[in-house]
Amino acid sequence: MEKITYKVLLEKKNNGQKAVLVTAYDYSIGSIVNNSSIDIVLIGDSASMVMMGNSSTLDITLDEMIVFGKSVRKAIKKQYLIFDMPFLTYQISKNRAIKNCGRALKETKVDAVKMEGGYEIIDRIKAVIDSGIPVCGHIGLQPQSYKKYGGYPVLGKDEEEILKILKDGYELQKAGVLMLIVENTTDLVVKYLKENLKIPVYSIGSGTESDGQIVVINDIIGLYSKFTPRFITKYEDISKRIEKALERYASDVRTSRFPKKNKIPTVDRKIFLESIEKINKKY
Repeated sequence: MEKITYKVLLEKKNNGQKAVLVTAYDYSIGSIVNNSSIDIVLIGDSASMVMMGNSSTLDITLDEMIVFGKSVRKAIKKQYLIFDMPFLTYQISKNRAIKNCGRALKETKVDAVKMEGGYEIIDRIKAVIDSGIPVCGHIGLQPQSYKKYGGYPVLGKDEEEILKILKDGYELQKAGVLMLIVENTTDLVVKYLKENLKIPVYSIGSGTESDGQIVVINDIIGLYSKFTPRFITKYEDISKRIEKALERYASDVRTSRFPKKNKIPTVDRKIFLESIEKINKKY
């Protein structure tokens, strides 16, 4: 598999080929993903819940995200790698946005950063892009703003919401974002964006009419049981397999079947007895 660059992603869009995106948060999972045909890996701020047990994405810090980012970067050699900017690391001002996005890019060596928001923060997004930092946009439902919505609703059902999402898409493309992730909106909205924007448009919970799909990897492999989004297909149930393995291990320990006798290091009995004799004389 060739190294996935932005040029490759654009070619996929123009050729009608779907890109496949997943999240990753650590070296172990990243190493497995690196050996797959996945195109894009996102170091998602969903690590706040999945890896740290928090209730939302708002609780994770930039320092914490950078630790996850460095771990994943060491594993990912082939895929295009994106870093999710945490809440309040870029919204406050253009200077802070440039400083924090630049730090994330420099320290984790990713290919781009992701920033949630549309035309309401377009000046900060454009400032980051103008400073030379590649940006992936994120519109539709924005999890960092879930308190504003009162939860995680599907957006794009009425005229006001539709116009807002479409305007966001056009404005972000004009500002220079490389691609868009569109979350939890309706099928016709994401289809329109795909067909009318020149940049790749990827869906999360927004139907199939996009240039590709992104999921939290732990959801599709069954490694996170706290909450499963409505649109997820669970392709494996790793949690159950781990639980069974742990019970088998526990049983083997309790019945002395682990470790196996032929795996236990041995010592010459004569040497052992001589050692015992010396230790007994001293103690």
